[in-house]
Amino acid sequence: SFRAEKGYTNNSAWIFYDIITNNRYGLGDFVNESDIDKYALYRIARYCDEEVDDANDTGTTEPRYTMNTYLVKSTDAQKVLKDMLTNFVSMLYYLDGQIHPVQDAPSGPIYNFTKSNVINGEFTYEHAGNKTRTNQVVVSWNNPENNFKPEPIIVEDRKDIVKTGKTISKKVVAYGCTSRGQALRYGKWKLFTSINQQEIVSFKTGINGGALRVGDVILIQDSDDTGIQLAGVTTVATLHVG
Repeated sequence: SFRAEKGYTNNSAWIFYDIITNNRYGLGDFVNESDIDKYALYRIARYCDEEVDDANDTGTTEPRYTMNTYLVKSTDAQKVLKDMLTNFVSMLYYLDGQIHPVQDAPSGPIYNFTKSNVINGEFTYEHAGNKTRTNQVVVSWNNPENNFKPEPIIVEDRKDIVKTGKTISKKVVAYGCTSRGQALRYGKWKLFTSINQQEIVSFKTGINGGALRVGDVILIQDSDDTGIQLAGVTTVATLHVG
């Protein structure tokens, strides 16, 4: 439950909750408080509040994600929500009439898919080309020491730049970000995603996938891909003695 009296916060998750439920400047006339999964937001808010290094080389810390922004004009509600979600690397999906936020945060796998529990035992793979992989991210953030004017900060994979002899740059905006450390973390997340998420796997399954939700982590053991058999179906034989 929430406190009876309201208070100030710059926690990204609760600012997002406020813009959805407020009926003066948000979506409160269209969305009820019961329409959003506040328990998922609570978990996200705790992750946002965790103290991490502030990148100032002084040993000091700061909350992982905060949001400080002005909404100066009316615009498409879905765009505003999507922009806000980028602040704490999250996305929305709709299930059973509720809005569910999901955050890219550390978590363990909850299910294992193998050739024995996918239809036809088939996994289909798609790979991203290295020629288009970003190795430099230019993050725009609002510097409070410069009257909150947008400033760029660069995060790059220098080894890949030297190896390939070229720089493939991407410009992004750290929405509502007034911390250099947070801007660096956002840029590193973008760069890490570009480096490590280069493969998409598709498959069809049955009731096994019924409990999965957007953002869940799964394991895949494809013996055709790895050449190692680590999973299968156990057949139980009954012995009749005459």
